[in-house]
This record gives sequence, structure tokens and C-alpha cells, in this order.
Amino acid sequence: MSCGKCLKGERCHHVNGTCLNGCAPGYQGLNCTEECNNGTFGQHCTELCGNCFQSEPCHHVNGTCRNGCDEGYQEDACTEGCTWGTYGFNCNDTCKSICASGNVTCDVITGTCPQIQGPEKEDGIIGVLAGAVGAVGFLIINIVIVFIVLFKRKQATYTKSGVAQKEEDRISLHADDYLVLTEDPTDFCTENIYDHEGSFVLKRASVPSLAAENSENVEENEIQNDYKYATVYRHNVTDDDNDEEGVENPYGDLYINEETTFDVPISELQNDIVERKKNEDEGFKREYAMLPYGEEHPCDAGKRPENLPKNRFRTTFPYDHSRVVLKGTNDYINASFIHGTNKSNEYIASQGPKENTLSDFWVMLWQEKVTQIVMLTNVKEGVKIKCTQYWPEIRKVSRYGNITIRTVEEKQYAFYVIRKLKVANKEAKKYRFVTHYQLTTWPGHGSPDPLCLAAFHSHVLRTSTDHSKSPLVVHCSAGIGRTGTYIALDALYTCGKTTGKINVAKYVKDMRSNRMNMIQTYEQYKTVLLTLNEEFKARIEPQSLSNFAENQANLTENVNANQSYIRQQFEKLKQVLPEYTSDDYKNSRQHASKKKDTIFPLDKYVLHLTSSVGKRGSYINAITVPSYINTKAFIVTQYPPPEDAVDFLRLLIDHESDTVICMDSLTEIKSSKAWLPDPTSFKHVAPFTVQHETETESDAKFTYTRIINAKEQGHTVLLVEPKLSKKSTETPQDTSYLLSLVSYALHNPSEGPLTIVSKDGASLCGVFCAVFNCIQQINMDDSVDVFTTVRQLQTRRPEFCFTQEEYLLVHTTLREYIEKTTENLYTNQ
Repeated sequence: MSCGKCLKGERCHHVNGTCLNGCAPGYQGLNCTEECNNGTFGQHCTELCGNCFQSEPCHHVNGTCRNGCDEGYQEDACTEGCTWGTYGFNCNDTCKSICASGNVTCDVITGTCPQIQGPEKEDGIIGVLAGAVGAVGFLIINIVIVFIVLFKRKQATYTKSGVAQKEEDRISLHADDYLVLTEDPTDFCTENIYDHEGSFVLKRASVPSLAAENSENVEENEIQNDYKYATVYRHNVTDDDNDEEGVENPYGDLYINEETTFDVPISELQNDIVERKKNEDEGFKREYAMLPYGEEHPCDAGKRPENLPKNRFRTTFPYDHSRVVLKGTNDYINASFIHGTNKSNEYIASQGPKENTLSDFWVMLWQEKVTQIVMLTNVKEGVKIKCTQYWPEIRKVSRYGNITIRTVEEKQYAFYVIRKLKVANKEAKKYRFVTHYQLTTWPGHGSPDPLCLAAFHSHVLRTSTDHSKSPLVVHCSAGIGRTGTYIALDALYTCGKTTGKINVAKYVKDMRSNRMNMIQTYEQYKTVLLTLNEEFKARIEPQSLSNFAENQANLTENVNANQSYIRQQFEKLKQVLPEYTSDDYKNSRQHASKKKDTIFPLDKYVLHLTSSVGKRGSYINAITVPSYINTKAFIVTQYPPPEDAVDFLRLLIDHESDTVICMDSLTEIKSSKAWLPDPTSFKHVAPFTVQHETETESDAKFTYTRIINAKEQGHTVLLVEPKLSKKSTETPQDTSYLLSLVSYALHNPSEGPLTIVSKDGASLCGVFCAVFNCIQQINMDDSVDVFTTVRQLQTRRPEFCFTQEEYLLVHTTLREYIEKTTENLYTNQ
């Protein structure tokens, strides 16, 4: 075995592999094999990432943001605000001249200029006086509103048992600390919310929906060392004290009276979702606001002084009537039984284990004969510990009292990890296997992609053992938000398959009767329906290799059957194709308006250029695409026109891609002459110089080039292209050239993303990625699902595999791969 990343390249201990003097920057763990977790980088992983685009993790070693900065920030680490006169992504846009001519610059995010007062002094004085009077009036009115709201809160603040609580125990109001006014003094329609520091804020509400846009309310506070009770609304509550899930009610303080909710037939689910999405998700928000919330039943056990240290958050306790009771002297754990749609105690919803509850957690698993765990968080997200790791690393052992755990298998997928744990009880002299499913890509302040969550759920279902005799344990950090979302998804999927209809509101209400606040945000509530819809629209059904090969053989023998089978699947693909609006491409269309692009990148998947080149922006028509086992395996783009050649080179450098795989022979791409030098020569593309190094041919053509910047720093790039000449407008019938490109990519040792290029960034790129991902699935799971693979790719770019011919090409290329693999297997025996 090789050493990890030891400090200064030192060798590790020859027996146990530990690094005696610590890890190199960007790595952690005893053997220095783990990269810094999301949100940290550098020596000891103690440096915090800057403001990376869409809160993506920075580079684990140097802290640079690979996809650029969020709007308003610049430099490689995105820690510097825009300089005077600039704004936008990476501060690459220039403010209008009217802004530069005044004493203020434009808004660093929107680029809009503040209004400049006219030269009339008298009007200016009148304006100032009027503004002052208006501001004083507005201040008085808002103070009155604050005290009215507080007075009403005080009147309405009762516990479920009917005992009034003192309002001053919950909120203290000081004008210096709490009152924050909105910028618009003409808007008196306000709603009261609490910001992420626990401050009382007057915020404009939309009319008539009254839906709060900010989901940063204080929801739960982590237990501190003093173990004292804390009020929900505290002054100066730190980010580390808050659960990530967010606001409880999307309507702020307006709670909707409970209404009857009706079953929705599966056949009507799509139409039902369309209706709920109208008026900025008004239907989802309103139904979610009708749900009961807060502490509905006694939870005395969780509030006992001796048990307070075992709670991860201050206000989340299990109800006494539904909590899991441990056998022994200390019977408490923050976990609750949850009923399924027609079975009692089908699930256990638990908080993520803490350091002082690890033994209790494993006692519970053994006691309840658990064979499956679904974990919906990372151990650490950003700088926050979400859950203490309760399983050992692969082939290592952990012991908790009489219970020993060994991780015997671990499979890493793009969006989740599946582990096989052997759990032995020394006292009982028995052991059992537990399957551990960990979803690793749930956004800290959002919801996962519905199709990704559906794929994860499907994998759990088809690989799980029969848990009819034991509950399924589901946990996140608090054990209510993500946990409630997954349990609702699982229970309602079973219900929908059995009865043909679902009632999400009714089931969530039932969940909350057994554990408080299950599903914490309306976005999570919405995710349940969206994911169910994805699962019911088209089933996720991997085929065994024998079945796939048999089906392909039948297609080969019968041309009509071939066309019919492929046509039916392709028509189904078109039916479930993601529906995006112009808003989803807003930024991309704005930056590409002067170009001739026919296919645009979705804003949420577009990559940004981070390097600074004079008179060049941060936009490029390129997206990130996952493989079956890597979330950022590919960069997909188009051949650049001559005037944009420098941006193509920047893309390769900024995102550390050292392999470019072309879908065409570059001799057919005239624009490549702008950046690709002839053999033994170089090409100058300011501020870069591209130098040709070597060139070889086998199944494909391989050209090594080196991109050198103004500081004479080099970046080596391998260009891989097919040897066969073809017209890129046609889908080739010969699959050998495509398979040769994919085969090389599968064995490519590079750690960076592979850049896949075609004329429009879609044709044949989708076929390549689909074949690559399917082969990874074959190697990983001995099964393949072409339909779902293409479906997932189309969420990134709907134009992938856009024709029936391309969809057929994926199948025929995979058939050739399986045949060759089988032949080699028999030859080597």
C-alpha cells in the first residue's frame, strides 16, 4: 500500500501508514488520505473557504474556487469584494459610466447605479426635509407595529397544555439591537421574522401571497456545555447553534387554519404539482402552513437534566409516547418510532449520534434488530459537525461496550455511499450484517435534486433486505428535517404503489404526532412530491447483464423489434424530459446574447472562468456533468470560435482539466487552428502560449500540448480524438471509435475532470457520457440502466441524446463492450 499525503512529501510509518509529522496541506486523517471536508482547506484543514459560486467547496489544498466566485467577489479564493467600478461574477463586469462619475460605485451584485440627485439645491433641501419627516414617521409606525405584534404574540403564546408562557422569556426587544428597517419607506406591508442572529427584523412581504422569502430563521439551537434551557429567539445566536433546515412556516406569523386535504391519484400527480407551483409555490406553501408544528405531546424524558447532554439541539426532543426506550439503567436516546402508511413502528427517526451517545445508538440498533440505516448528512458540512462518525473505516473495527462493528465493504457512488457493516454482540454471541446507506449530496440550505433522491431511494429499495421484522433507521443531524422528508418519500411510495393514490399532508401530520416538526421547510415538503413524481413517471430498473445481453441479441436479430423497443423507450424519455423555463437560462442567455450558440448552459450547472484576462468575462458555454461514481467527472463544452480560444484555454487551467476528449477529428474543426499548434511548433493565444510536445496513434490519436502563461507556468493537456474521419452531423453506425475513446477515459489516471467537446456541446457528448456511466455501473453493480442514465444526464442538458439514433448508439456501443469483455474473460481463463 502507498503512503498518504504526508507533510513535505515525507514517507509514512512502514507498518501502520501514519504520517509522523502530520499531513500535507489539504489532507487529514491518521494516514492523511482524506481531503479536507467541504468548506475548509489548507494545513490541518483549518482555513475557511471564501464565497465560491453557489457555495461550492473550494480546492482542498489552496482554497481557490474552481467554478469562480459568487457575484460581488473576486480573486482566486473569492475573499475580496469587487473593486471600484466592477460587479458581477468574479467582478468581470464594468459599471456604467454614470456610476463611476459620482462618489459611489454600482451595486457589486446587480450592477445597477444609485439615483443621482439633480442640481436644484432648493429641491434637494425640500427632499431632505421630506425624507427626514418620512423616516421619523416610518420609524414610529414600525415601532408601533413591533409592539402590536409582540402584544398579540403574548396573548397567543400558550403551550399545548394551555398554560401561558411569559413573552419576556422568549423575546427581549431593544431598539439598538433588534429593530432593523427595510430600505423602502413607502412599503408598510411588513412581516416579522428573525434573522440568523436571532434579531427581530421588519421585512417586506409579497402581496397577496405573504410568503416569506428568507429561510434563515432560528429553528433549533445546539446544546452548549452548560446544558441550560435556551429560548428559541436569542440575541446573537451563532451559526453553529442553528440547525440547517431553516424556517418552520413559509407564511411567517400567518398560520393557515387546517383544511381537509384530499388523496391525489398517481395519474394526476404531475398536474397537481403544476397547480401547486403557481404564484411562486403558493399551493405548496399554503398546504405546508396548515400542518401542526411545535411540541404537541409531553417529552419529559428528553428534558430531564441527566438526558439534556444527549440531545443535539435544545428544542428537539422525542415524545414520551413514541420514543425508543433502551433496556438497561439509562433508557434514553433521542429517537422516535414512526408509523408507515399501514404498519406500526416501521421506522425509527433518530438524531445523528453525538460523541456521548455512540454506545446508546448501537445498543438501540442491536435491540431493535436493525439491518438498514439511511443517513442523510455528511459527518461534517462546511465547518459544522453534523453527526459523529459511528462506523469504522473500511476493514477497521470499532467497539462500543459489548458491540463490535467492522466495515467489510464500501462502495462510493457520485451522490451516495453504501457500506456493509458486520455487527457482533459479545454478550449474545451473535452477529448480523447491517447495510448503511449515506446520501452525501444534500445541500446544507436546500433540497436535493428530485431525480438524484429518487435514484438513491431506488437503490435502497432494491438492495435492501426484508425489514418487515425490524424498523428502518433514518437520521440526519436533528432527525426531523431531511429524516422526515425521506421517511415520507419511502412510506408514500409504498402507499402509491399499493393504492394508486397519496396524501402527503395527512401522512406528514401523522409523522408529527410521533416526532415533532418532521419535515422542517416547505421546500422539503415540495421535494417529497417532486421525488414521488419522478419515481412514478418512470421506474428506475437496472437490468442484469444477462438480461441486457439477451435483449440486445433479440434486437439484433429482429430489426422491427429493435426499432419498436428503442422507439418506445425514447418516446418515454421525451415524456419525462425536464421542463426548464427562460429563467433557468437567464444568466447564460444574457452573456451569450451576441454569440451564435444554439444550446445554452443551465445557470445552476454552468462553469465560470476564475482567471483574469483583460477584456474577457467569466462566462463560457460549459457545464459540469457527473459520472456514476464522481459528481464532477466531466466538463462538457463546444469547440471555441477563434475569438474565444483564450477562454477555452482558461477553462482547462481554471478547472484543472488535463485531458480533452474530442468527438470529432480536429482536422475537421477549422476553428481549432486558432489554438492548436502544428507538430513541433507553438501557437500564441494571448496571454498564453500553446506548445506542441508529442503525438502518437493507436486506437485513437493522442496529442500532448503544454499551455504556458505569462509567468511561464505550464499546464500539460492531452488531446484525444478519433482517428476515423466522419461528418459530425451524422450519427456514426460504427461504434468502435466511440468505444475506443470511452475505454481510454475509463482508464485515464488523471484526478481532474475530463473535458468532452463537440461542435455544439451536446451531440455525441451525451452519448459518450452515457456509455461511460453505464460501463461504470456495470463494473460497480453488475447491472445497467441505460434509460435512467440518459434521463439523469438530461437534467444537466436536455439536448443530450436528443435523437433516437443517438439513444440507439448508446445501446449498440454497450453491447459491443459487453461482448468484448466476455470474450476477453473466456480467453484469460
